[in-house]
Amino acid sequence: MTRARALALGLASLAFHAALLAGAGAALPGPVRVALAFGVLVLVPGWAFVALGARPPGGSWLAAGWALGFGVAWASALALLAHTLVPSFLPLTLWMLPANAALWGVVVWRGRVPWPDGAPTLPRWAVLAVLLAAGVAAWTAGSIGPPTGYGTDTPDHVGTLRRMLLTGQAFPTDAFFRDAGRMGADPRKGVWHVVIALITRLAAVDPLESWRWLGSFIVPFFVLTVAGLGYLCRGPIGAGLAAWALLLTFGGGLWSEELRQMAFASHFGDQLALAAVVAVLADLRMRARGTRVSAAILGFAAVATHVFAAVHFAVVFSALALGLLLRDRRVGPDLRRLVPTVLLMAAACLPYVVMRAGQAYAPTNIIHTEPQGLLTLVGTLRVVTIGALWTHMGEAWVLVPLAWPWLWARGRHNPAVLYLLTSSLAVGLIMYDPPVVALLQPRLGYLLMRLIWLVPLAGILGWLLPELAARVAATGPWARRAAAGVVLALAVVLLAAPARDAATVLLAPEPLQQARREYDPRRWGDVFAWMNAHLPPDDVVLSDLATSYMVPMMTGRYVVAIVDQHSSPNDSLALRRILDTRDALDPYEPWARMRDVIGRYGVSVIVLDGRLGDAAPLLYWTPTRSWYAAERARLDSAPGAFERLADLRGVVVYRVRPRGLDRLASPPAPRPFVRPVTAGDALAPESRSAALPAIVGFALRPERARPGDTLRCAVDWRAPGPMPPGSYTVAVRFDRPLPAGWSPPAFLGKPWRKLLERRLHERLRFRDDHLPVGGIYGVDLWRPDQVVRDEFSVAVPRDVAPGEYVVRVRMIRSPVFANFRLSDYFFDQDYFAGRAVGSLRLLAPRGSVAAAEAARVRD
Repeated sequence: MTRARALALGLASLAFHAALLAGAGAALPGPVRVALAFGVLVLVPGWAFVALGARPPGGSWLAAGWALGFGVAWASALALLAHTLVPSFLPLTLWMLPANAALWGVVVWRGRVPWPDGAPTLPRWAVLAVLLAAGVAAWTAGSIGPPTGYGTDTPDHVGTLRRMLLTGQAFPTDAFFRDAGRMGADPRKGVWHVVIALITRLAAVDPLESWRWLGSFIVPFFVLTVAGLGYLCRGPIGAGLAAWALLLTFGGGLWSEELRQMAFASHFGDQLALAAVVAVLADLRMRARGTRVSAAILGFAAVATHVFAAVHFAVVFSALALGLLLRDRRVGPDLRRLVPTVLLMAAACLPYVVMRAGQAYAPTNIIHTEPQGLLTLVGTLRVVTIGALWTHMGEAWVLVPLAWPWLWARGRHNPAVLYLLTSSLAVGLIMYDPPVVALLQPRLGYLLMRLIWLVPLAGILGWLLPELAARVAATGPWARRAAAGVVLALAVVLLAAPARDAATVLLAPEPLQQARREYDPRRWGDVFAWMNAHLPPDDVVLSDLATSYMVPMMTGRYVVAIVDQHSSPNDSLALRRILDTRDALDPYEPWARMRDVIGRYGVSVIVLDGRLGDAAPLLYWTPTRSWYAAERARLDSAPGAFERLADLRGVVVYRVRPRGLDRLASPPAPRPFVRPVTAGDALAPESRSAALPAIVGFALRPERARPGDTLRCAVDWRAPGPMPPGSYTVAVRFDRPLPAGWSPPAFLGKPWRKLLERRLHERLRFRDDHLPVGGIYGVDLWRPDQVVRDEFSVAVPRDVAPGEYVVRVRMIRSPVFANFRLSDYFFDQDYFAGRAVGSLRLLAPRGSVAAAEAARVRD
């Protein structure tokens, strides 16, 4: 970049920065202001480092991916300096103006830095391919937007941002709970949240709006970073293929949420960590001071964004070093170059990691630390569930182990290709080695499943596909050519489905847009606006978990508990908060229980949310229409204790009057779904010592139905003794025998049935899961002298085959990410198989050929 261009770019950025500070952009749309703030605070300062010589192979277009990382590192360093020196980081929106001016002054003073030797640029066709992929990613993320509902991570992050903007604290501990203290420190939220807060403040928008748009601004740079890896592995064609492979495979493809939530610290940290890895690989090729320093800066940016990047680096660079040692059978030049570069990165990251470890790392939240997401092989031997592979990569994960022999045989002399092999192999050995899992699970918990994100699948495909094509076209032994052709054909088949999904998303995004809007917190915009206008900012709100999760996000008010796993890993009271909320709002609990919870947490406001209806169930307790009606009637019956402040289209807000609450002494209403134990409710001997309640009765109506009908079911449960707190689910399964002539061995029952279902285009099994009694009466509260009736409905899917079905019911106590057994993937009697309690005769759909034939026979 010439001095004139540097001066023009720097002055333009500073001018826009000053205009935003002065409020001159108020007339611009919010997304435009967010884009400008993102540009002047992060992207353009990052480009100054590129202008100073920190450039990757591939040319200026790929350098934009590094520029984003440099900008995050620059802004993070300034934010940490402000955190050290002053009580609030918010004045940084002003202070960064002279800091950025000084940075661009250095660029202008240095003048033009020549492009380093050994760093050719992409040809025009490859640039167009990469930019088209980046454009598709940005358009998809922008047109659909990230998930924002109460079943996502968004309220967690936006609620933290709102608290940061209210207090100026870089690492707040009270984002949700006024009494959190040290337990509110969250190691998952790094300096990237400070940067987002600065962008939000400079753009003068609501945190939800900046969160809504930042992902679409960031994701094209992810494409450029992946293209840079593909370029190092396979040249221009590798860059183009890796860019497009990212869209088809990351998180399962464009249909999934992952590419639309790149503003999340976890995903953005992975993106920056990959940029740092690319810088290290580029340094092994170019051996220049600029690439080594770039690796250190990008490594700091990744760790400052999310500390999990430190684990990322420890795994992939240790594996790469071992791979280089095995390849060269000595300490070769690549390893001698790698070690100092990685040590420089570690030195750049270590102070921040130590600081955050002292602030936040003390995982005591049982919802996080209990074993979950594991697969039992046999006995006590466990690995990470293989479902994590499908979740992250879709069916294309099969290509990773198939690529290993090719990567070693054909590509190991290129350090970038060797990285593809060693990183994916290391992840596989960690996640699927029982002794390693047993060692790491108590320390990392469910983060073990996050290791799958370290596998550079897009880079593997960018190298593998042209390699296989070249092998097929080359002369040589027919067996090798045939093997390459088989793997290439398999790759095409496995990528066809995500390609179709991507085309569907691009041509018809409305279903995804509608799904996002359905749970968008702005559906409750009038409620949150009323709360902001009429409730003091230090109020503590007691509400159902879904609404409680949205309250800090939209108003900044404190709550008692939030949904499931979104509380800090350090919050040892997370499960207790959830259960306290459930019991305080239980229409059938005594007033003393509510008084205890209100007094312990300082509750001043209760919100009953009737708009949720019978929404998707949460794990520990979920609101329902019947709960809402009963609890509203309960509070309305005591106006002296609960002053109704507003009724906003079904959302009712009450002010708690402690004196009135103290006077309430009426006994609770009897639970309509609970009766005393009778002689007919005796437990079987094997149930008396069981760890779960036993079934003592079952009813199903009707017993003859058709696809599309709704079944009414009731299960009578009896607990053999006190049940521990936790997440309980009832699985109700309907099983039909296989058609005559189809009798596979038991250990192949499930895959055989699935193949048969695909051939018949009909399902031979369906299942429905729900919380016992809708979650309104926690299983941990059940007494042995009670029988609890669990009434629920099941919709019969329309693609189920007619026939006689056995009804099986089982109660399961499961963590957030369920644990399975290897046998569950092969045997039909799997994790969800319960006790046979009844039968259902499913008739052919009305109007079908089978139904007409059955009517003819009857006549």
